[in-house]
Amino acid sequence: MNKRMCPPALGLLLVFAGCLQADEQPQSPHQHHAGNPEVFATVNGTPLGANLYHFLLGSRAQDNSERQAYDDGFDAEMNRQQTAKDLVMTEVLAQQAIRQGLHESEQVKVELAMAEKTLLAQLYVKQLMDAIEIDETEIRQHFDEQREQAMYRFMIWRTTDQDRAMKLLGALKAGNDAGASDEDVIETPWLRDTDIAPEVNAIVRQLAVNEFADDPVFQDGYWKVVQVIDKQVMAKQSYEEEREMIRAELVSQKLDKKLEELADNASIVFNDQHVTRPRD
Repeated sequence: MNKRMCPPALGLLLVFAGCLQADEQPQSPHQHHAGNPEVFATVNGTPLGANLYHFLLGSRAQDNSERQAYDDGFDAEMNRQQTAKDLVMTEVLAQQAIRQGLHESEQVKVELAMAEKTLLAQLYVKQLMDAIEIDETEIRQHFDEQREQAMYRFMIWRTTDQDRAMKLLGALKAGNDAGASDEDVIETPWLRDTDIAPEVNAIVRQLAVNEFADDPVFQDGYWKVVQVIDKQVMAKQSYEEEREMIRAELVSQKLDKKLEELADNASIVFNDQHVTRPRD
């Protein structure tokens, strides 16, 4: 979830930042509220709070920090000036929209209401996440339970007949012609173990290259004779390398559980005239 909220139309602001125009003649910010430290600027007589400016600066802080890391030409002062221009341009455009009555349209009212609810939801989710505690022992246990990741390529002979599958397996193991048509044979691309059903992965993980599974595997309506034709096993990363990723995963799991509990405890009645009831 993106925790940084940016004001709308910033893409336009970057285009028009150097072309500030309005119906009224722009007034110098020093003509109004000049002695008030809580006012950042005035636009056509409307004061803009300094908190808006600092909010916008803060919302861009992470991107700017990343830029500074690789861009020797990054100018922090120029960035602050650009932020100031963007904020003022936002106000200019908003004033123009209000003059044209756009704020009275039902579409805008719906979008503003949705934006407010979305922001409140994001703030509450952030509050939930901040309250989640992950013990170091949880991270260590999760790390210890992880296995090396593996990738496989298979040859698969499939048939809807279990007896036929057993005969194919016996013939293939003996190196004989199994009599399978081209339609019965599949050569897979590389598959990650996470892409394979857990019960099948438990079987093939034990196999070496060119080995067959001891018994045909029933899946998707077919009996499948499975041979591993290639295999790669990637060693686990160190605990230090995995720690933060595991922690984030555990936080996400606990957050999902809290959100499910909130939904389960809420009284929700859908109007079928407008929406089909979502499936669980």
